[in-house]
Amino acid sequence: MGAVIRVLNKVLVKKFYERNVGLLFFVFYLMFGVVESNQLVSYHHALMFAVLTSPIFLLGVMGVWILYSAKYLQLVLSELSEPHNQFLKDYSRLWQPQQFWPMLFSIFIMDQPVLIYSAFIVGVGIASQLYWSTLAVFVFHTVKLVGSVWIVLNRINSLHERKSVMLLPAIRWPWRKYFPFFYVGHFTNQLPLALLFTKAFSLFAIIGFLQITTDHYDNRTALMGLLFGLMAHSVIIFESRRLEETYLTFARGLPISTVKRLGYLCLFYSLLLLPELLLLVVNKLIWYDVLLIGIFATSYLLHQHTRLYRHPFNIDKHTTYTFGLFLVSFMLVLFKLFWLEAAVLSWLTFYHYQRDYYNFEISA
Repeated sequence: MGAVIRVLNKVLVKKFYERNVGLLFFVFYLMFGVVESNQLVSYHHALMFAVLTSPIFLLGVMGVWILYSAKYLQLVLSELSEPHNQFLKDYSRLWQPQQFWPMLFSIFIMDQPVLIYSAFIVGVGIASQLYWSTLAVFVFHTVKLVGSVWIVLNRINSLHERKSVMLLPAIRWPWRKYFPFFYVGHFTNQLPLALLFTKAFSLFAIIGFLQITTDHYDNRTALMGLLFGLMAHSVIIFESRRLEETYLTFARGLPISTVKRLGYLCLFYSLLLLPELLLLVVNKLIWYDVLLIGIFATSYLLHQHTRLYRHPFNIDKHTTYTFGLFLVSFMLVLFKLFWLEAAVLSWLTFYHYQRDYYNFEISA
């Protein structure tokens, strides 16, 4: 049993935290770093009390917890399909209780950031005699953990049958897809969970920052929320490049100009960002701010995409760069210089694309 747990921790748990350390650090900073130290306890006590006393707020927080679970389930299921992890087929030979408890322990460790905070919520609920809400939180996490383990074990036990287990149904478009829509079709058909999680997290981040009240109109709150959403798009960007190198290599031989190719890519990322831009419109941002933010967000994603034509095709290095770009962008947004960053990223995008598109070779 101990040997099985060590293998699962090395293959799944360690990789999950390595890939998401940047995101977890910034969530921790937002939760604890932006509040004055002398108000930290009272702030979080009030926040936990609000979660327990407002059913709508509790449902919203549960939705965020589910998205976090979807994040680690996405990684676990993708790792199970990797050729170098096919030894996990032997995991299905274990007796069912022997499968369940080690996997539950690994899922529990990956869920630690949420579970630790939830334990404090339960403590506040008991101290405040809010027993029904406290019970709802406890039951929710129990069902979530057991359900996550069931999903993973079901996938492992079907590896030898070469069956694919999808958490969401695929969407197959009935009409002909033109070149920019190959990317959209790929995500709705092959990676719907990744697309759903990314867009949901992005929209939640924007909504959360828009709740910050200011005494005057300020587009920076929307931009800061959008930046967290753009950071979450790193998986979408990487999978888009994987799609190009797996199924769209023939496109390099087509008689299409560089500008037109880049225009197709720009159209794809513009379509991808439509939900975020529509949310900004609904929240009554000035139209030219929405336009500038749209240009900034598109150039941000395009830059990361075209950068992968030059640098090693490695998800861990890509995630590290994404985190660094986020830090720089966050500071520039605070100083209202996002328009300057948009101009620089647009120039870098065209430069990298023109220089490296035809020269890229997959390397470790």
